[in-house]
Amino acid sequence: MPELPEVETLVRDLRAQIRGRKIVNAIVRWRRTIALPRAPKFSAQIGDQTITTITRRGKYLVFHLARGAQKKFLLVHLRMTGGFSIDPPSEPRDKHMHVIFQLDDGNELRFRDTRKFGRMWLVDEPARVTEKLGPEPLEISARDFDARVQARRGNLKPLLLEQKFIAGIGNIYADESLWYARLHPLRRAESLTRAERARLYRAIQKVLTRAIDLGGTSIDVMYKRVNGASGEFQNSLRAFDREKKPCRRCGTIIIKTVVGQRGTHFCPGCQKL
Repeated sequence: MPELPEVETLVRDLRAQIRGRKIVNAIVRWRRTIALPRAPKFSAQIGDQTITTITRRGKYLVFHLARGAQKKFLLVHLRMTGGFSIDPPSEPRDKHMHVIFQLDDGNELRFRDTRKFGRMWLVDEPARVTEKLGPEPLEISARDFDARVQARRGNLKPLLLEQKFIAGIGNIYADESLWYARLHPLRRAESLTRAERARLYRAIQKVLTRAIDLGGTSIDVMYKRVNGASGEFQNSLRAFDREKKPCRRCGTIIIKTVVGQRGTHFCPGCQKL
């Protein structure tokens, strides 16, 4: 599933290419992609909207739209396999392109989703969709992060994945952050010292910033940038997807286990419980 760095990369790619473009029409080929409103109303409301900018909230892309004084927001969650491309209409549409936005420059913004889990919401206010999300990990202060961790109980790995606790971190970056912080995924949040909480905060900042700089993680074909290029952070992974390989810090073999029903990679040598 695309996580914060992948979504941020797509936001930046799209903002550079289609900010200021007008949506002439929307073709919905898989109605379940549209969560709100119903597909016919969605298509009617989004036509003639200008894309004023594109931002991110957690794992959501947020398209800021305007038609005169009227403002709307298109929120998109990619789920497992969603992604965007910008193509000329002469480029054949494959069967996995479920929503096509025809733009005023003649190009098409195409939403492709092999597994069909991705969803879109067209709303008056983004908070209607995102109100339950926790703070952004790259915006929260060290002090506020420390307080949030102190207030929680439970294992670290599931806590980092909880979008109400902090928004945007998924399986890849939870494993990577815990590796950099030298913390076992089963450590209890309430057991961390102040120094360990600070180390985790710095690890999250480092991992997410570096992943964004490298365009995200492309372990398979599920995630591509708007131009079809792969991300590059997979070449810098320290824990995730490195089962049975030596730890790049201490040489101990990375193991994979299940924590909170999620596959979890860690080094038993330098992430001790």
